[in-house]
Amino acid sequence: MTRVRFMVLLIAVIGLVSVGISLLGAEVVKSTSDENFCGACHVMQPMVTTFNQDIHGGNNPHGFKAECVDCHLPHTSTAAYLLSKGTQGANDVIKMLFTDTDNINWLERRKEREHFVFDSGCLSCHQTLLTKTQAKNVKSLQMHQHYQAMQKTTDPLTCVSCHVTIGHNGALRSELNKTQPEYKFLQQLPEQKP
Repeated sequence: MTRVRFMVLLIAVIGLVSVGISLLGAEVVKSTSDENFCGACHVMQPMVTTFNQDIHGGNNPHGFKAECVDCHLPHTSTAAYLLSKGTQGANDVIKMLFTDTDNINWLERRKEREHFVFDSGCLSCHQTLLTKTQAKNVKSLQMHQHYQAMQKTTDPLTCVSCHVTIGHNGALRSELNKTQPEYKFLQQLPEQKP
């Protein structure tokens, strides 16, 4: 075999292997992005249940259904997306293996939603939202202008600063209360004196 043929064959093999790895990697990224994968852990069931009831979970007349990663990973660049996916995925596996996930206070964690929902995800689908000049609800135009103004400050808003229950049909708190009640009731009522 001549040197030229060897080089062509080597480049072809490297190319095929690279394409195969890319396709496999893309399939792994895709298959670990939806509520079926994320909901495989029992601790995530309240989130999956309420997501499926939400407009973003397919409960809409258009049949559109987002994936968990559409909201919970940054969409600023492919590198940021993959880095965050890997970091969060590793963190989730470590938590599932080495902590008692039943002790996670999900109701309290909801207060941290601005750290777990990325505006770049919202805006990747709602691209024209911030440039709209007409809307049925004029107040929404004013609020989105306020959002843009706040981005230039030291205390910017996020989409979920205002859209508190988006993605989980407003029912997440109620669903979480089924397994981790916020309020503890008396086990036994005091005896009544005659």
